Amino acid sequence: MNLLQSLLYSRFAVALGLGISQAAPPWLGYHIADLGAALVASRTRSAIVRAICVNQWVIRGENLTRQQMRQIVREVLRTHARNLYVYFHTLNRPQEVLERVTFSPEFQDLFDHLLHEGGPAFFVTPHLSNFDLAGRALALRGLRFQVLSYPQPPGAYRWQNRLRRDSGIEVTPISMSALQQARARLQKGGIVLTGIDRPLSETRYYPRFFGRPAPLPVFHVRLALQLNLPVIVVACISVGEGRYSVVSRPPVIMQPAEDLEQALIQNTEAVLREAEVLIRQVPHQWAMFYPVWPEVATALPF
Repeated sequence: MNLLQSLLYSRFAVALGLGISQAAPPWLGYHIADLGAALVASRTRSAIVRAICVNQWVIRGENLTRQQMRQIVREVLRTHARNLYVYFHTLNRPQEVLERVTFSPEFQDLFDHLLHEGGPAFFVTPHLSNFDLAGRALALRGLRFQVLSYPQPPGAYRWQNRLRRDSGIEVTPISMSALQQARARLQKGGIVLTGIDRPLSETRYYPRFFGRPAPLPVFHVRLALQLNLPVIVVACISVGEGRYSVVSRPPVIMQPAEDLEQALIQNTEAVLREAEVLIRQVPHQWAMFYPVWPEVATALPF
């Protein structure tokens, strides 16, 4: 992680963004977000910009020009900065959160069932749009769930996790005890949610994602196989300036295989294919700032 990325993910950056966002009206907040995004995008050699280039290059078919890529980087960062502004700006405005986040008909049916009849339900999500705001909207509407988050989080992530807990969300960085807690919750009819698209620094599994092997987690599929539970891909998608919708894909039924490794790979790929459908709909809203396919970096034609 280079200096720019370290600063962006520091507690200072989160505190600064939180303070500005809560004080600034939308016209000013969006303007500041746009300026910040343009500044980051201008650092073309930074790790965060290179990661966006790698990820967007793959999901858009690996045939972009230099000019197209520069425009996409600016759009991705601008979208993310504006989403952060909205998230921070509405932290103390619960009614505004509920007004900004709606549910698709498919997810509304699922939500109503879980709220009134219970689970279990195992949700997974890609890092699309304003996913933290969507989680807060779920909690405000009465849904109780456990989030399995990135293990051993650095300072900024610990602060973000604290904000999530303050919103009524139970956040547990991934560990053996957190996984045991999630298993127990699901066995008792509870709800668990985790991300599926952040690459791992070390892994023996490389499921295919957008046609390429990727070092992505498989623990959610292992847990789903053990409990014989379907996995449901959900996501937050921007549907207008500061407006969002929570959407869902059909449940992925776990399929057995001759050996565990084969079962983990084939079921993880089935889940990832559902995530691909959502990411392809709004590629500029995919806020993944770590290279999912690091080998592509040296092959980019710009």
